[in-house]
Amino acid sequence: MRSISSKSSLLVPPSLHNSSCTHPRYGPVGPTASLGGLVQGTIILTLFVGIIIANMLVIIVINSRRYSKYIHAQPRYLLTSLAGNDLAIGLLITPFGVLPAVYGCWPYSDMLCQIQALLRGALTQQSAAILICMAVDRYNCMLHPVSYHKHSNKKGCMALLCLTLVTSLTVFSTLVLPRGSYYFNASGLAACDPFYTRASLRILAACTFYFPTTMVLMYCYGSAFHVNKLRLKRSVSAASPQQEISTASMEKLMAHERRLSTNASRTMAAMSLGFIVMVTPWTIQEVVVACTGSKMPPFLDFMITWLALSNSFWNPFLYWLLNNNFRRISKEIFLQKVLCRKPKKPSEAAIRCCTSTGPIAAAIASRSDLEGMSERYWGEILERTVSSSSLQAMSRGVPPPLPLPTAAASRRTQ
Repeated sequence: MRSISSKSSLLVPPSLHNSSCTHPRYGPVGPTASLGGLVQGTIILTLFVGIIIANMLVIIVINSRRYSKYIHAQPRYLLTSLAGNDLAIGLLITPFGVLPAVYGCWPYSDMLCQIQALLRGALTQQSAAILICMAVDRYNCMLHPVSYHKHSNKKGCMALLCLTLVTSLTVFSTLVLPRGSYYFNASGLAACDPFYTRASLRILAACTFYFPTTMVLMYCYGSAFHVNKLRLKRSVSAASPQQEISTASMEKLMAHERRLSTNASRTMAAMSLGFIVMVTPWTIQEVVVACTGSKMPPFLDFMITWLALSNSFWNPFLYWLLNNNFRRISKEIFLQKVLCRKPKKPSEAAIRCCTSTGPIAAAIASRSDLEGMSERYWGEILERTVSSSSLQAMSRGVPPPLPLPTAAASRRTQ
């Protein structure tokens, strides 16, 4: 597979015929399944089902009328595009790895292997591009809200996403379409991957996918949360009783927009951090293997590769976990559309009972308070993680600043 006479020597991909399930070495019986192959096939099949269900749920809920009041138009387009791209990964890449993982060979045609390698590279790169677009969108929304709401539109957003998709497909078409530029990755993906004829190209592809994306995500979200905290501090410190009365109406108008922007930014930042966590081991593996010319143990290679691809499942899961409105509307849609149940309308007696001071009302109130506290708690942790002031404080050995008090809390103390 490798010729190591010089650093400039070209690498030769293994023949796909030797990795085919129709190879004569299997005989008339064909390949047999192993216990490890069955375990790997089960993991891929479970991940396939999870990706399909989770991303379909995101696409349906965030584009429903009930959820439209909780999200702006442009974040909805970006999240729908990300969920659609993850859904394409689940439909076009994930299921074709089940049988190869079980039998350890490629049971499909040569052309399908080539298409798999093309989609594997282009769709994963498109996911990183969409995350970058989401980070830049949140950066402009929180730092330049006036110009953002003035110039943001559906056509520009969709044109940018289409441009990134066409660019990804074009780049990987030039890499994969020439014959011998793809191979069956039996130990890692259990499907076909792009093959790089030089180790330097493999390192360049992994670093281009990982490092620019990570730097843009950390800078945009860190700057956005840092500026948001500074604005909150100035508004609280500069507030006086006369100013509070004069700006009360303005605060009521701006509260909804600010809440939507902050919630969307926290959720998208969590999805970006999930991407970094999932993809970092795969990037390190690619660089180490390309530099040393060694091979990872097969099972470890498989787990690291599919951990990176599992990001297509964790994106909608994080969105569901960190968004109470999304969970509530998802439950309502599931009960009405799938189980055909009508929403329960509380009677007057139940309303009076709930408005009383009994133990049931206290339990319901405490539950809603806990849900709100949990969202604020995780939001503060997320802001501390990506905030630039917290990173600078950690580098100096100083603990990060405590969360600032809200305006309502300052009024209560007065």
